[in-house]
Amino acid sequence: MSMSRSSGRAQVEPTAALAAVLALTLALGIYASAYAAVPTGNAASPASSASALAALTDALGTGPTSPAAVRAAVRDLDSEGSLNATLRTPTRVWAVGPPRPPRTRVASAALPVRVAPDRVRPGRLSVAVWT
Repeated sequence: MSMSRSSGRAQVEPTAALAAVLALTLALGIYASAYAAVPTGNAASPASSASALAALTDALGTGPTSPAAVRAAVRDLDSEGSLNATLRTPTRVWAVGPPRPPRTRVASAALPVRVAPDRVRPGRLSVAVWT
């Protein structure tokens, strides 16, 4: 029976080991770059919703607003993606735009809402922007 030396087994040339480490590093770098470039798909930045809300409230002006005024202001607004504006009072809800996906960031502000020529109710305008 012949004895083999333990020093002769499982050794790798230094050049081959360096090439393997280099290949692994390159593969991880490419994966990380590709992963960072993938869009999240369901939410724009919170600044987008907040800036859209600020633009809408500026367009609506001061004083009581109406659902028709919100609809017109949303139509005139340029947004970075899809936009949903929802105006709520204690008894009614008006929505303009496509339904927002779950977990979309929303910005909102309180404002008075004219529900009839002689009736003003407290309300809340919520705006969501997503890509």
